Amino acid sequence: MTNGDSPATKKDLAEFETKLEANFDKKLAEMEANFDKKLTQTETRIVDRLTELVRDVETSMLTAFHGYGKGQASRMHVLEVADTSFSQRLAALEERVLNLETRRGRGAH
Repeated sequence: MTNGDSPATKKDLAEFETKLEANFDKKLAEMEANFDKKLTQTETRIVDRLTELVRDVETSMLTAFHGYGKGQASRMHVLEVADTSFSQRLAALEERVLNLETRRGRGAH
């Protein structure tokens, strides 16, 4: 363009269009770069938060399973002790029955 008072020529308009397209392309590239950067940052924050959440859930589950396991171990111990006691009592009864059976057998002779 020559000055502000003269009419624009086709050449002036073509040069202006070229400059406008170059500026537009530059701004578009900047916007795309900024968008990509912000998207990457957002993805990173989401992944970090989800990772933290998964770890918290994992810790909670492991704590709950550990407590459940301790309770089950106590129950098993009680059952084992009861089983041992039962086995001893059964053995004593079997021995008494055997003694009674063997005494009768002696008396029948």
